[in-house]
Amino acid sequence: MNSKIEEQRSEPRVSVRYHALVSGSVQSAGRGTILDLSRSGCRLETPLLMLAGLSLELRIAVPGLEWALMIDGADVQWVSEETVGLAFVRIRETERQRLHDVMTTQLTQNTNNHGDEQVTRMPIEFQGLEAVLSQSPELAISKGLAWFAQDRSEFRFRGGSLLSRAFPTCTPELASMLVELVSTGSDQEADFTLALLQNYLDSPSIDGVLKEIVSRFSHDDRIMVGVRTLINSPGAGTPSGEFRLANAWQIKKDGLTHWLTDGRSAITTFAGQHIEELGRMIAAERHRVEAELERRERSRHEDESGHDHGYRPKPF
Repeated sequence: MNSKIEEQRSEPRVSVRYHALVSGSVQSAGRGTILDLSRSGCRLETPLLMLAGLSLELRIAVPGLEWALMIDGADVQWVSEETVGLAFVRIRETERQRLHDVMTTQLTQNTNNHGDEQVTRMPIEFQGLEAVLSQSPELAISKGLAWFAQDRSEFRFRGGSLLSRAFPTCTPELASMLVELVSTGSDQEADFTLALLQNYLDSPSIDGVLKEIVSRFSHDDRIMVGVRTLINSPGAGTPSGEFRLANAWQIKKDGLTHWLTDGRSAITTFAGQHIEELGRMIAAERHRVEAELERRERSRHEDESGHDHGYRPKPF
């Protein structure tokens, strides 16, 4: 018998009925139900087509956990009609600890007490909360702040992702509330706002929010690094081509010229300095790309002819 299966069966298992989102199968992503759980695997019931050897990703809705338990890699060990045995092969350390806590809690409780309550009590991301949040930017920001305070490192992929689905674009109303949040908040509110704005890199409405952060926290080097990083980050609408990064920075640089007319000195000072910095970055990136294109052309010429023949690259 496979040693991985032996290891799973040697560990304590608990009978559960947890909803799960499944992806990575030969069909599109779908849903399933976790029937039992251990620290190294589980038994999954799903209508999706499964084959032994497939590697899946799982998001398991555990009652009492606000966010789904995430398993990055679960290999299919066996298949029996709509039930499969899974071995957990990739799981982040933070999730491993959460799984350990879930198992510890379950093993100390009456394992017979698993009824409909566990199936219906689901984490917020499984309950269509995004539809509720989309109707209330104030509620969305309030919840987002709580999630951010709970786990900053995972916020972008969890709370931030949920908020971006509730607000696919940074609406003027959402931007206005973020400006107010930054203007009256602490550095935590500024950090939360910068994390959230990573979802809206191409939105012109975030300029007002970034200006407010610069106005309030120009003395905070850490936060200002975050502002520069956000401005420098290419968005989904970045032009394609060899010079895509340089062209994206040029767009960012051009956009900052409007900041120079702001009446707040902290903003105009920052804009002037960052425009110069972007200019240096653009020149360096163009030089790097031109050198790489020249190297490719020389290599192509030598490959075709077998030797140099006195080749000289044309000036760009």
